[in-house]
Parts: sequence; C-alpha cells; structure tokens
Amino acid sequence: MNPLAKFGRNDRCWCGTSKKYKDCHGGLRAGSVPGEPIGQEDDESWIWLSPTQRVARSGMHVPDGVPFTMPTGRPEARPVEVPPDIQALLAAPTPATTLPLSVLGKHRFDLYDHTERDRDALAESVAGIAVAVMDALTALSHLPEPRPTVLWNDEVDPGRLVGQTLLFADHVCVPDRVFAALVSGRDDDTVREAISEQRQLRPLIEAGLVVPVPKALGVAAQATAVNNLTERDLRRRDLTNWVRTQLLVEGPTAREAMFITALDDHERWPHMWMYSRHIQVQTGPDGETILTSRLFGTYDPTHDYGPWREQNLDKAVGAYLRRANERLVTGEVFTAGYLTTSPFQARLLARKGTLPDQPAHAAVWADIPILPAADPATLARAAAEEEAVEDLRHKVRSAMRGARDLGTRADALTGLGQDLAHAGRQLERTIRTERRWNAIAPAIGGIATIALGAAGGPAAITAGALGAATALTPYFATRANRRRNAAYLFYLASRR
Repeated sequence: MNPLAKFGRNDRCWCGTSKKYKDCHGGLRAGSVPGEPIGQEDDESWIWLSPTQRVARSGMHVPDGVPFTMPTGRPEARPVEVPPDIQALLAAPTPATTLPLSVLGKHRFDLYDHTERDRDALAESVAGIAVAVMDALTALSHLPEPRPTVLWNDEVDPGRLVGQTLLFADHVCVPDRVFAALVSGRDDDTVREAISEQRQLRPLIEAGLVVPVPKALGVAAQATAVNNLTERDLRRRDLTNWVRTQLLVEGPTAREAMFITALDDHERWPHMWMYSRHIQVQTGPDGETILTSRLFGTYDPTHDYGPWREQNLDKAVGAYLRRANERLVTGEVFTAGYLTTSPFQARLLARKGTLPDQPAHAAVWADIPILPAADPATLARAAAEEEAVEDLRHKVRSAMRGARDLGTRADALTGLGQDLAHAGRQLERTIRTERRWNAIAPAIGGIATIALGAAGGPAAITAGALGAATALTPYFATRANRRRNAAYLFYLASRR
C-alpha cells in the first residue's frame, strides 16, 4: 500500500489487522458529543472525563504544577525541557572502551539479573548501559564504507519491524522503556513490566539486532535543533493547516475536558486538556506569582468554548510537529535512519520534505508474509545466516530498481516477499523428502559395499566406508548452497 495515497474503505487497514479500513482506523470517530453524560462512576483509582476516557487519580497530581501559557492565536509548541539527571548523563565521560552492541545486549540482561530488585543499583546500571550504547552507535558512523545499516522506530513491536523490513538493517534502534520508566520516576511495577518486554526480545537484543536506546538522551542532546526545526515548521501555514485537518476532537466533555488525536496514527493516548473558568492569583513565599484553578467543572451549553477549542488545536498542531522533529533528530543522534509506520507521520514527513528514501521504508508498507510473524529467537537465527541475508538484501535492491514512488516500491517488495515465501515452502517440502531418502540411500549402498567387501578383508571394508562418505558429500554440499539463498530465511521463519 501507499501511505501517501487515500485508503479505500474496503482495503485492509494499514495497522496490520485483518479488519477493513472502514472498520478500523478509517472508522475512528469522537467518543462522545460535547456535554454527553458520562454514565460511569469514579472510584478510588480512576476519574471518568468522558464516556470513553478516564484518567488515573495519581496521574492528576503534579507536585510542581503545570506551565501556564497565554493564547497567541497561532499554532505553538512548548520547547524541549532537559531535566537535570538527563543533563548529567549527557555530561558523563565517554567510556574508555567502545563495546559491540551484541556485547552490551548480553551485559544488559546480566545487570537485570543482579540488580532488578535494587532500584538504585538498577537505575545506575541502566544509565551506564545507555551511555555505552550511545558511544557504540556513534562509533559505527566512523567505520569505513560500507557502514552497517541502522534504523530507528518508536511506534511498533520491534520484532515485527525486524521481519517486516526483510532483515535489511544490521541494527534496529527502539526506545529503551526501562530507561524511560526509571528517569521519569515510574513505579516499580512499570519498571518490571518494561524489563519483561525486553526479556521477550532477548535473542534479538543479545544479537545486537534490536538496540534499546535512551530516547530522552537523544532528544536532549539536540534540544536546540528540535526547537529550531519546530519553530520553522510552525511558520509554514500550509503545514500547520494540513496538520489541523488531520486532527479529531472529542469535547468539551461533561467534565470540561478535551481530547485531540491524529487520524491514521499509532498514538495510544490522545492529547488532553482541562478547562477552567475560575483562576485565583496568589503570591508565593518567594514572591512568585501562583495561579490556582479548579478542574473537573460541569459542561455549560450556554458557554462559548470556541476560543478554548482553537487554542487547544493550535497546541496540538505544535505538539505533533515537535514530535516529528524529535524522532528525526533522535535518529541523527543515534546515527540511524528514522523509519515511520504511521500514515499520518509519513504524510507529515513528505510535506516537510524529510520522508526517508530507502528500501526498508518501502518494506514497511509492503505485505510481507512469514517474517513479521516469526518469534525473536527464530529471527535471531535467521539473521545469523549472513550469506542468505546478503542475498535477500540484494534481491530487495533489485526488486526496487525502476520503482517510481513509495507505493510502487512497496508493491515490488510485496511481490518479492510472496515469491520468497513460495520458494521457502517448496524448500521445506524438498528438505523433508531429502531427509527421508537422500541420506538413507547412499548409506544403504555404503553398508552393502562394506558387507560385500568384508570377505576381502580390512582394506575392502575401509574402501566401502569411504565410498559411503563420498556418497553423502553431494547431500551436504546441496544443503550448504541452500543456506546461502534468501528463501532459506523464509523456510527458517516458517518452521514451528
């Protein structure tokens, strides 16, 4: 499929489900109409803000308050803020020795095994790994050509992405959610859940194929660049107007909340704003001005929420533009090409003139069979078949020659994937048959030779044994040749 083209209502949805587009992302609508009764009771853990959206009580407590901004009448974005602990890590000395990513992957799980129950020790270990990973990725950019291919994505399951991109990348960078949970002060259950997710990817991480990276460090390292790029984008009326047309608004709700999300995007949670018409001005102990407001008001059908709605849309436009630039800049910091699997993001990057032009990006939109569904251990074994992987990459490049645009490239790789899947199934049947006969028949002949040669003494027996071994040689040679073919990777991934 072509993410830059309009999707048909009856096409399969781009997100990978078996649903039609109209029954999945194409059917996305606001969860309620303004002021619609919620119909849900709050409890000690959750507060309902609309019939479909709720928020954790613990998440509503912000000790240091939230920024207060006056409307400007145009799209705006908050600048990147770098917390002190992130700034300290950026200033940390470079490791004396640059370790390979595969070694760091193994080291990561050794540290989890020894420090998982000691949060302070775990935080220190994970921070050390984060700095070492940044150093290792930087070192890759200094290697002579041809350098390893490095990709970066923070939207989808890493294992599926590795298979979907046809093993084209030597390293796929993904967010280190353990690092993120620790630096943001999340609870122990969240940290343990993030560790568990990484353990499921252990074969790929230990192979250095999947690389968890500290996204916050990447953004902070080039915070000025992110802010400058976002400001430049905000001055482009064509860009901000287009983003605004892609936003879906729910609210104001019965509790004066508003939710805004982008169409055709992977975003799990919408942007949220709370409305308050009553603000108290106080003076703090150090002479600072403190603005206090009460949230969770009651929807008033006679009140004009229009200016507030427009202000929130302006902020949402800025937030999506900043997010795009954070992802692009993070990829540059980690010397990786940013790869998006979101149609909204792809269309935004195309309008910015920064949409990647590489085989892996076309593969994301192709209908690739078998490989995306393989488990991490199987993908790691497949990636270790270096000659077959190189053959696959060569076939990918050949398939894309002459393709005019992203859609035709994706179609070309869909055809390649189907051909290789078919070849892999044929190979599986051939190997099953040969396992039964090719190794047995020569051996039987050799045994007969040995038996017949027994009357001739030891010399004849030896000759018979050598004859049996020689008969097996073509079988092993054929097997070795097959392991050099890209179809062998699809055969491996289809095995259960």
